[in-house]
Amino acid sequence: MAKTSFADVMTEADGLLVKVQANAADLGYLEANRNLLAAAFEGAKEASVRQAASRAQCQQATRDLEGFLAELKEQVTRMRNGLRHQYGLKSEKLVEFGLQPRRKPQRSKENGPVPAPPPTPAPASSNKVNEP
Repeated sequence: MAKTSFADVMTEADGLLVKVQANAADLGYLEANRNLLAAAFEGAKEASVRQAASRAQCQQATRDLEGFLAELKEQVTRMRNGLRHQYGLKSEKLVEFGLQPRRKPQRSKENGPVPAPPPTPAPASSNKVNEP
């Protein structure tokens, strides 16, 4: 089974580097390949460290953004309340700021309540008893 995880690949490469270095006298012809392997190993370690640092920065930026959004919502609420305090709850000036002024409820144009429909008579019973 092929090893595909980062840790498995790094462990295998590190083991090979150590073993090839220990047998350098017998494996001199692999010195160029060992140098390439060592360079790739170091590059992978550095990239992994940068990736972890970037992940941490991304998570911190997310926390910062959440904090600023919460503060922003609070300040918007305070500003709206200040505008209502300044102009009053019923002022049409509030519309300019995107706020809905309190208005009296509008009555329908008809005078008086809507009449209820007349009651309908109950249907006649069809179970009449025959009387002699």
